[in-house]
Amino acid sequence: MNGNLRSLIDMLAAAQDGHMIKIALRSFAHSCGYDRFAYLQKDGTQVRTFHSYPGPWESIYLGSDYFNIDPVLAEAKRRRDVFFWTADAWPARGSSPLRRFRDEAISHGIRCGVTIPVEGSYGSAMMLTFASPERKVDISGVLDPKKAVQLLMMVHYQLKIIAAKTVLNPKQMLSPREMLCLVWASKGKTASVTANLTGINARTVQHYLDKARAKLDAESVPQLVAIAKDRGLV
Repeated sequence: MNGNLRSLIDMLAAAQDGHMIKIALRSFAHSCGYDRFAYLQKDGTQVRTFHSYPGPWESIYLGSDYFNIDPVLAEAKRRRDVFFWTADAWPARGSSPLRRFRDEAISHGIRCGVTIPVEGSYGSAMMLTFASPERKVDISGVLDPKKAVQLLMMVHYQLKIIAAKTVLNPKQMLSPREMLCLVWASKGKTASVTANLTGINARTVQHYLDKARAKLDAESVPQLVAIAKDRGLV
């Protein structure tokens, strides 16, 4: 396990695109007896995924808002450490949304797995899961918790770096305060609310947002947020 994990971390560090990250994660998953992997980041009602699950499953998952009832997400929120789960332990009676979720997950080859959860910034959460269609493939007991978190954070930041396809010149680089105000703006917070959250004067918050708009050539705060998201800044 240690050798496979070390190899995965090295492969992630050398990855130049999303395809290389997928190859690395898929190879590690297979070495541990799993078939698939899934990285998920939840920020409020927004869910971002990077996975090797069947294509139809992502459409079903997001289209049915399953992230609101997913037992794995609920367990990750409670535990904050590496854990094993199995769909066979989820309710199997009636015709509830949870029952449908369970049956559809199993039908798409997602029956058990191990999940690494981490609490992110600004109230977000992220996790990395390795899943199998089998009833039980549990490596949680032999997956070092510190190494597991290191692995998840490497995946997170490598994906973030790759997403930032547009290279900013020095004049476009945002200051830490400009970036802080931009992040809160991307979460729908007004200047006055951001001021209360950060302790910065509301006029100063607006000043930082105006400077960020000038640097990224945005005519409004919504456009500023859109440009920042396109460039992987937030």
